[in-house]
Amino acid sequence: MVQSIERAQERETTPLLSKQQNDFEKETTTPITKNRRWLMSTLALCSAMMAQSYLIISVFPYSGFLAMHLLPQLDSENVGSYAGYIASCFMVGRTFSSFEWGKATDRYGRKFAIQATLFLSAIFSIAFGLAPSFKLALLFRFLLGLSNGMIGSVKTIISEINRENETEETKMMALVLGMWGYGFLLGPAISGYLSEPVKQYPNSSLAQGPLRQILIDFPFILPNVVAFGLCVISFIAVHYFVEETLPKDKLISFGAEANDLIRKVSSINLFQHFPYAKNSQRNEKFPKFVASSPSTSSFLLDTMDENPDRESNNEDQVTVSWLWNRDATRRHLLAYWFYSFLVVSVDESFPLFCMSVSSGLGITESQIGNILTGSGLCYVLMQYFAVTKMVSKFGAYNAMLIGTLTSVPLACLMPFSLVLNKGSEPGELRVGVLVYLAIIYSILRVSGTVVFSTLNMTTNRTVPFHARATMNGFSMLGGSLGKALGPTFAGTLFAFSVSAGAFKPPFESVNVFCVISLLGFILVAMAQNLKVHMDKPNNVNQKTCEMDNNVCSSMDGESDERLTF
Repeated sequence: MVQSIERAQERETTPLLSKQQNDFEKETTTPITKNRRWLMSTLALCSAMMAQSYLIISVFPYSGFLAMHLLPQLDSENVGSYAGYIASCFMVGRTFSSFEWGKATDRYGRKFAIQATLFLSAIFSIAFGLAPSFKLALLFRFLLGLSNGMIGSVKTIISEINRENETEETKMMALVLGMWGYGFLLGPAISGYLSEPVKQYPNSSLAQGPLRQILIDFPFILPNVVAFGLCVISFIAVHYFVEETLPKDKLISFGAEANDLIRKVSSINLFQHFPYAKNSQRNEKFPKFVASSPSTSSFLLDTMDENPDRESNNEDQVTVSWLWNRDATRRHLLAYWFYSFLVVSVDESFPLFCMSVSSGLGITESQIGNILTGSGLCYVLMQYFAVTKMVSKFGAYNAMLIGTLTSVPLACLMPFSLVLNKGSEPGELRVGVLVYLAIIYSILRVSGTVVFSTLNMTTNRTVPFHARATMNGFSMLGGSLGKALGPTFAGTLFAFSVSAGAFKPPFESVNVFCVISLLGFILVAMAQNLKVHMDKPNNVNQKTCEMDNNVCSSMDGESDERLTF
């Protein structure tokens, strides 16, 4: 019991990365070198996050058109739920793998998880673009999400690179998560312009060239080729410019472990009938003719005897139940998950609103891309300063509350564009309407980044350092589930509103956005609850009891002061 308490106290006073920090600081002895390393790491992570953003967002402008291409019986009025399925599959896949990616991040390294995600995403992006049927498109989109462990790894590595330097962490978090805006700036425009090139640009050299038949058979391949290129570039950038932050004594080589696994499986039947000899040093059983070789530990499955003198490592006992039982962590995760659901519901509803002829604007992919590109441009100009200035002036929880008020609830203003566009030709979008929608959408996205950034930083501080990667994996699991349900919810709500006959055109779309906005006010209440709860001294410096060894430890040494950056 005394030894357990001493180990817990040592964890609270000794940073998890202390050994790695010392090695890192020996290499970076001058401020110029440190600043350059910080800048290059930030840029590499920014490129990875932009690739991630493009992978998710680029499908929204053309998901409905893709569904109609693969299922010719569909039209712009009843395609909503099918478009939602395409968008949802990515997040469904990520839901199944998020927590495992978190554990892989703690085992094989943060950098490994990011690079593995980029490598697999490049492959499945091309497969998705070449999908010949709706079912295969869903499958490849699902696999694209299943192979995605980016978000949790990036959030963890940002926290560890800055070593509790809150100012630098805020800057890096704002820049890296701000790449979501560049994804909004580039993704919809690129995917909108490159979708169905033969249909949109029938007289162009591309449509008349040698690739014409391929572009007819696979009209949405070009946006996915761009995704492939972004993943490859980001993979190279991360490889050369991002340092691994998981301490070397905790890092396990994936390649070596994979080789060991292959050797184990291949040797099960080969050696099971041989007599065994004991290894005196590690008390392991080996076949006699390989007992003297140190490399033969890879043959072991369950033959190793447990060492009774081996100390249990309390840092490895981070489980879902342990995280869920921490009141502050649970409250933050629920807010993050619910906001993920709402944001992607808006992202799915907006293109359906733009496509619909009877209850929307009735415009094409490229025009949708123009709106989202305009909003992305506004977002890029405002996002970084909005996050850093708001958090610096008001504190994290007040900034979060302001962000929730000015994000999802503003969705109810989008149908007003129908009034502004009244009298225009079918399929025509006035410049003023484009600017109006771009401004509304950009405010929503900037506020959303404020909410996500503050939630990420505050949630990280509700758990000790050693639990952050696993917690971020768990966070990504719930967030992925919310983002998987969001498109299905929005698509089904839109299709029901249009087909049920309960509303007259164009009030079907008004109903959709009003429902989502009302749900946004629930998030406002959750943010207010977080602020009130965390402002209580007993909750900010609360203690939680680790049941496995009856050791109580403070919440990562948090102070009683309001969390600011």
